[in-house]
Amino acid sequence: MDKIKVLVADDILETRKVICKMIDMEEEKISIVGEASNGKEVLELIPKVKPDVVLMDINMPILNGLEATEMISKQFPKVTVIIMSVQGENEYLKKAMFCGAKEYIVKPFNFEMLINTIVATYNKNKERYINIENKKEKNRTAEIISFFSSKGGVGKSILSLNAAVIASKDLNKKTLLWDLDLQFGDIGIMINKYNHKNVWDIVDEGQLQDYDTVKPYLYNFNKNLDILFAPLKPDKAEYIGKDILQKLIEIFKNKYDLIYIDTGVNFNDGTLYALDAADKIYYVSTMEIVSFKNTKLGLSVMKSLGYNNEKVKLIINKFNTNYGISKKDIEEVFQDKKSVIIPQDDKIVNISINSGIPFCNENKYYKSKLVKSMKEIFG
Repeated sequence: MDKIKVLVADDILETRKVICKMIDMEEEKISIVGEASNGKEVLELIPKVKPDVVLMDINMPILNGLEATEMISKQFPKVTVIIMSVQGENEYLKKAMFCGAKEYIVKPFNFEMLINTIVATYNKNKERYINIENKKEKNRTAEIISFFSSKGGVGKSILSLNAAVIASKDLNKKTLLWDLDLQFGDIGIMINKYNHKNVWDIVDEGQLQDYDTVKPYLYNFNKNLDILFAPLKPDKAEYIGKDILQKLIEIFKNKYDLIYIDTGVNFNDGTLYALDAADKIYYVSTMEIVSFKNTKLGLSVMKSLGYNNEKVKLIINKFNTNYGISKKDIEEVFQDKKSVIIPQDDKIVNISINSGIPFCNENKYYKSKLVKSMKEIFG
């Protein structure tokens, strides 16, 4: 077997010498191909010495270890980075993994720990790339569709769930449904998977490297539909910022034909990112005056953000002429915005939510007005 080529990066010369001596003791499996005292030197050396593994200290001048790791993950994705640090806290581990490190080793470490970490991490990363090459999927560029409302209780989440089911079954599209209502997401409970792994677990366990590390946290609803659930606890939302959302979108966009995002009901940073990233926005309202008022305000915000009528589609959910509001009234309220209508059927919707089975996944409802209208809009 070929030796694992290692580049050692640490700004302290004595530390580098100790590490190199330890590695030299394992001459059958590993060889040193270079040393660097900062991240900039690492990036300059990689094309010259072609390492398999970079042992990277975090605290270095000019370009620190985390900055260099992030650049390596983009420029040299097959190079395995192992972070070295005296800091053993989870926060440092998560930062390292987010930047693209494949492992984290805490100083001081002994010979056995160092060698085992290098060999195991390299082999795992090598196997992952072999699997990627062997399972090359067709190149996809996902269309991103966000569901938004400016008022709770309008049925936004149940619509996004069933729209994703239609895309995966009727359209045969590889689909991801992402519950991005990070504080009060309901998709998990709507399909009886409340305790399944979720986006917070990805972040907390530092698994943001690529699709292979994220995939175990997705719930596979059917052969074409994966679901990423919201955190179980509202307080976790504050730890999932725009940078994490952007990283996940980059990971997902070449793996799916469609990404449906069920957003929160406010214009926070996460929601604004999901709306900006979307190719299409379904703005969901219902037939109450309060909902109309909030929807008009929200549409004006979207107009100020530069979203045109082609991007933003208005859905009037739970339509029922018995509420004293007609289609003509809706047209007068939203004069410059065409809308589509989904009829009210509380019985089907409530049975669906309480049973944990999306109504568009049930053959017995396929003749209902509700399912027909859903398939006309999303099919």
